[in-house]
Formats: sequence, structure tokens, C-alpha cells
Amino acid sequence: MFLNKILRAADHPYLMGSGGRKANNALSSMQGLTVKSLKHHVALQPLFIIMGAGVTFVCAYVGRLAMKSTDVNWSKKKDPVECMQVYENKQFKMFNVGGVDHSNLSTIRNEPVYR
Repeated sequence: MFLNKILRAADHPYLMGSGGRKANNALSSMQGLTVKSLKHHVALQPLFIIMGAGVTFVCAYVGRLAMKSTDVNWSKKKDPVECMQVYENKQFKMFNVGGVDHSNLSTIRNEPVYR
């Protein structure tokens, strides 16, 4: 009986039709989500630009972390030393604040050889 009431309520006219909740909550009727209404609401334009730039930067940074950092291993090699030799004498951080030359860093700091 209770389930029957819920199923009948889902097809009630206040959800659909003109003036219904679905029609009022459509993306085309919300202000600021169409180009026409965004031109009218000038205060929303910087918000969309800043949020769009932020989302783009985050996606690019997460993609870069997946491709270039040592935290993700895309190769299926079982030996961890063999996988990490790709990163030997390479800079994989985004910013080199200290200005360190990474081309011969492992020979300078006398890195141990595990093989």
C-alpha cells in the first residue's frame, strides 16, 4: 500500500506539465545557464570564467600527475627498480623552485645502486 502511493505520486500532474516542477527546473529555464541569460546577468560572467579556468587547471594538473609523476605506474613490470629508472635524473615536479639541475643529480648525491 505504501509503495503503491509512492509510485502513484511519481506520475502526479504537479511534477509534469506546464507549471510543474520538471518544467520549472529545466536547464533552459534557469537564469545564467544559457548564453542569452548570461549576457543579461553581467555579474555571473566573471564567475563562469573563473570557475571554468579553475576546472580546466585542475583537470590538466590531475592528468599531468597521472602521466608524469612517480606515484602512478602505467607499465606492468614487476621489478620496481626497473620502473623507476625512467625517472632517474629527470625533473617530474611541476615547479623547480630551487633551480636544481636534475640532469646529473643522482651522481652528485651518491645514490645507492640496488642492482
